[in-house]
Order: sequence, then C-alpha cells, then structure tokens
Amino acid sequence: MDLGILNTVIALVIVLLVLSLLVQAVQTLIKKLLKLKSKQIQGSLKDLYEQAIAGTAATTTPPAPAPNGGANASSAAEVFTGKVLEEFKKIGRVTLFGNPVLDSLSKEDLFKVMGKLESQDFFPDYVTKFQVLCDQIIALRQAIESLAGNTMLRGAASSRLAEMRSILAPIFNNVQAILDGTQVKPNVLFADLLRLGKLDVRNILKLLDEAQTAIAQEKELASQAGAAGEVTQLQNLSNELTRVALLIGDLSQKYDDAVSPLRGKIEQVEIWFDTVTQSFDERYARNMRTASILISIVIVIVLNASFFRVYKSISTNEVQKNLIVESGPAVLERARQARTQPSPVASPAAATSPALATFPAPETSPAPATSPASATSPAPATYPASAISSASNAAVVPPPPVNVKDEIEKSRQEMAVLTSTYEGFGFSPLSVQQIDSFLWSIVGYTLVRNEKGVVLDAANKEIPADCRDCQPAWRSQNGSEWWASRRGDVVTLVGWAIMVMLLSVGAPFWQDTLESLFGIKNLLRQKSGTQNIETQSGTGQPKE
Repeated sequence: MDLGILNTVIALVIVLLVLSLLVQAVQTLIKKLLKLKSKQIQGSLKDLYEQAIAGTAATTTPPAPAPNGGANASSAAEVFTGKVLEEFKKIGRVTLFGNPVLDSLSKEDLFKVMGKLESQDFFPDYVTKFQVLCDQIIALRQAIESLAGNTMLRGAASSRLAEMRSILAPIFNNVQAILDGTQVKPNVLFADLLRLGKLDVRNILKLLDEAQTAIAQEKELASQAGAAGEVTQLQNLSNELTRVALLIGDLSQKYDDAVSPLRGKIEQVEIWFDTVTQSFDERYARNMRTASILISIVIVIVLNASFFRVYKSISTNEVQKNLIVESGPAVLERARQARTQPSPVASPAAATSPALATFPAPETSPAPATSPASATSPAPATYPASAISSASNAAVVPPPPVNVKDEIEKSRQEMAVLTSTYEGFGFSPLSVQQIDSFLWSIVGYTLVRNEKGVVLDAANKEIPADCRDCQPAWRSQNGSEWWASRRGDVVTLVGWAIMVMLLSVGAPFWQDTLESLFGIKNLLRQKSGTQNIETQSGTGQPKE
C-alpha cells in the first residue's frame, strides 16, 4: 500500500475522531446540565411502586395517600419516590447544591434504602399480621423462661434448653424493636420486620427432641428407683416441653402469614429490578444514540464539516495532511483519557457492579408440630433477610458531592480544545457570510467577487475575510448560476449527511480504527526498511 494513500486515510480518521470526541463532550455536558440519567432513574422508581409494590397481589389495602390528600397510585408513587430520594440524600448521593442525583442504581443500594423506609409503604396492614406473630413469640419466650427455672431440668436436657435459648435470643431481642410494650408500633422500619425471620425452627425442634429423650431416660431411672414424686415432676417437665413444641409449630404458621407478603414484595422488586434494568439500558442507550445523532448534525453544520470538503482538503494539501497525521498520537491520547471516563451511553447495570443483594424464597412450611417427636419432619426455613437488615444498618461512607459547576466547566474546556484542534487542522466553521450567501442565492442573488474570488463591496473594494461590519455587494444570478448553486447545496447536504453517519458510530470505533491504521503504517515502514537492507548494491532504493 502506498504510504501517501495511507496517510490520507489516517488524516481523515483523525478528523473523524476529533469530531466524535467533540460530539461526546457536548453530549456529556447536556447530560450533566439536564441530569438525564438521574431523571430517568427517578421515573423508574415510580414504576417500581406502581408495578412491584402497589401492584402486588399481597397488598390488601390501597396504597398510602399523598400528603395533599390524593389516594391515586401515581401520587402514592411520587411520595414513595420522594422518600427513596431523601434516603439517598442522607448517604451522600447529592450535588453540591444538595439536590439528589442518581447516576447509577444498584440492587444493593435500592434494598438498603428500602430497609430504612417505614413498613406502611410496603405492607399497609402489617400491624395486624405482626401483632399475632409477636404474641406467639412472647408466649414462647415466657414458656422457655418457665422451663429454665424448673429445678428438675438438669444434665443433657438442661444443656439442650440452654442451646435453644441461645438460638432464640436474637428473635426475642429483635421483636422488641417493633413493639411498644406488647403492641406493634405503627411506624416500623421495613428492615426491622424482616429481621424477625431469623428463626432456626428445625434445629430448635431437634434440641427439644433430644431434651425429651434425656428426660424420658431420667424418668425411667426414677421409676426403677421407686421415686414416684420425681417421676411426676419429670412428667410435668416433659409436658412443658411438649407445650413449647406446640408453640413453635404454631409460630411457624404465624410466621408465614406475617412474612409471606413481605417476601412477595421483595420478589416483585427483584423481578422488577432485573426487568427494568435491562429495559433502562436499552432505552437510555437508544435515547443517547438519538441525542448523539442530533448533536452530530448541529456540530457538522456549525463547523461546516462536509465529508467531501474535508477529504478534498486533505488529499490535495500535503502540508495540511502531514500536520494532521503528526497530531495523531496526541488525539489518540485524548481519546484514551475520554474512554476511561464513564461513557454517555454506559449501561447503568455495568456501572453498578458491587455484589447484588439477593433474597431467595424460604422452603415450604410443614404442618405445625404437635410433639417433640415431630422434630424429624421438615421444618420451615428461615427467611434470609440479613441482606436488607445488615445493609440498612451498615455504616455508609458518603461520596463527595457532585460539583455540577466544575463538571460543566471541565466539559466546556474540553469542547473548546477539540474545536480549536479541528480549526487548527485548517478547516473553518460555517460563517455568517456563507449563511447569507445561501439564503440570498435561493431568491436569485449572489455575492459580487473579483477575478481572484474575493468578495467586493458596493465600491468594488475587497472585503477582508475577518471583517464583520463590511457590507458586501450583491448581483442577480442567471439560470445556470442558480442551478450551479443548488447543485453545490445538494453536495454540501450529502457531505454533511455522510459525516453525521460516520460520527454516529462513536469515538471508540474511530480510536480503534486509528490505532489499527498506525499499526499498519509501522508494519509497512518496517517491511520497507527490511527490503532496503536486503537490496543488492547498485540496484537503487525502492521508493516509499
């Protein structure tokens, strides 16, 4: 391949890369000014309430009305969104002016915030459901404490009861967080309700069965020894353990009644998140692609970056071509720096790669146990709500506020540098005189020029190119001149259209293309140098 042709292609790609970077910088500036991604995420939070929370079949009462008295789903969704944004503000997702901003939203962050909201927002009739559950837990606690004070409890049975108390202690403590005395509080955090799900029923029933076995052995020994009083006391203790087993069996059913609606909410939110994240990626990328095309149209017209004009200028001007090629490494470095920053069409899911909180559904609960022997049957699995409860209490290091003014100024400077780079290549933006000439040519007038092509004024004096107050002279066009102007306009429009299509593929594509072209050029140079060394003396040097 002729290196002259390759240099022409490289110079053309460099111009395309500079213009693509300029389009990307303008797009980033508009995105930061209008907070497009943040607004779309906030709109998705409204969809979350309407589709995953208010629309779940487990909800038996209408959503909480808005403060203005409205009770429709949209107003309730706005209230929910406002609460979520307020929680994000508390963990530092704000601009320098204190406004909430969500450039990304991970499932972990969403569940963290949900855990800090009041349960009324998710489960309006939770008070009734959890009151029954808490009453059962209180009754179980009293029964366990009564057993612990029984003097006949000793040996293996005593150690098994101690293990049971250690397992149940977190449940007994957690239930106090949602109680005011013996009544469930009206404003309980969502995470506090889910924290009650940490109950290892299967292990507790197993320990009860082992305690019953130990007591049965002691009762048999007491019977053989003729200690009738001790046998009676041991039988009463066995009956107490049976009562505890019944309480635990009933507790599993009441637990399912209370927690299942919450489990349904979380499952719906997970389904919503996975579905909406994908559609958000597609919709946002599509919107940004459309915005990129519109911005490309504006930039191409303003800079008068017609493909035919740029190619002709590069291919016919060796000095200009060499100037552009020499600037290639600097342009590539700028493209690499821009590529390491978040792309305007980056996927929100990809931008939020931390481990996502998951909430697998519990196993199916069996029928309530009626005796310690039922410990061998499957027991209800605990609901793994630790992800929400731990996330809601975790210490969060707030990110620094987003200084919108500095970000905008940085984007503006980037645009100015790229524009000056393009003009430094020898291309001039569309001037007011060119616009006037186009408009007047439509109605049959053209500028008066001398034999050198310089525009003249009414006194037939040359007008400098940089003169803004000068008044050019106009004359009528003949038919051939008018059609020639129209053909020139069509060529310009087609050149603009081709340039817009080329810019629409994005800066990363042209960066990769330019790097590949530089690699090909270096390879050709090395190959040519090798041929020069191997050529026999007197045969001359091959022309590069």
